[in-house]
Amino acid sequence: MKRAVSRVLSGLDLVLQWVCIALLALVIAGVVWQVLARYVTRDSTAWTAELASYSFVWLAMLAIALGVRRGRHMVLDIWEYVPYRKWLSRLIDTVAFAVVGGTLVLLLWFGIVGLDASWSRTAPGLGISTGWVSLAVPVGAAIALVFAVEAWWLNFQAEEGEDPLSAPLIHQPKDLIIVKGEV
Repeated sequence: MKRAVSRVLSGLDLVLQWVCIALLALVIAGVVWQVLARYVTRDSTAWTAELASYSFVWLAMLAIALGVRRGRHMVLDIWEYVPYRKWLSRLIDTVAFAVVGGTLVLLLWFGIVGLDASWSRTAPGLGISTGWVSLAVPVGAAIALVFAVEAWWLNFQAEEGEDPLSAPLIHQPKDLIIVKGEV
C-alpha cells in the first residue's frame, strides 16, 4: 500500500512538473506576443495579457504543491544548530505541518466558496469564464495539502541526517546539489 501511494504521488508530481513547464511556456509566449504586437504592429491584443495572467496563476498554485512536496517552501535554519532530538524534530515538523496544512485548508475552503461567483463572469479577452482561473486556488491547495501530509509523514519517520523529501526533478544536472532550496 505504501509503495502504491508513493508511486501515485510520484506520478502526480511528474505530471505537475510537465504542466508547470507548459504553463511557463504559455506565460512567456503570451508576453512575447503582446510585446511584438504592441511594438511591431502597433496593435495590442487583450487575450495575450489574460492568457499570461491566467497561466501564471495556475503555475503559481501548482508550483506551490511541488515546493511543499520537496520541503522547500518554509525552512528555518535555526534548527540546524540545535542538537538533534527525535522528539524535537517531530514536534517542529508537526507544528510546521499544522501551520501549512491549516493555511492550505483555508485556501481550499475559500477557493471553493469563491468559485460560484466567478463562473458567471466572462473574461473579455479570452471569452472564457473567469471560473477557470479561480479554479486554480482550490485545485492547487488540494494537491499541496496531499503533498504536505506526505511530507509530514516522511519527515516524521526520518532518522537523523536523512532527507526523505528528495523528489526527483525532470531535469537536474548530477553535479548540482540542492540543500533545502539553496543552490
